[in-house]
Amino acid sequence: MVKTIEKNNKKYFQCEICGFVYKTKELAQKCEVWCEKYKSCNVEITKYAVSLE
Repeated sequence: MVKTIEKNNKKYFQCEICGFVYKTKELAQKCEVWCEKYKSCNVEITKYAVSLE
């Protein structure tokens, strides 16, 4: 289940398996599905990850 994070009045979405954060819920869901199925990360998905620092 994707986790919603609010920071600086913006919503972000986190893959709860690997912890990567995305601007869209759809990308976070794709990441979670991949992580669950393959027990790894997909560079074609994670290239859209953002840093909240």
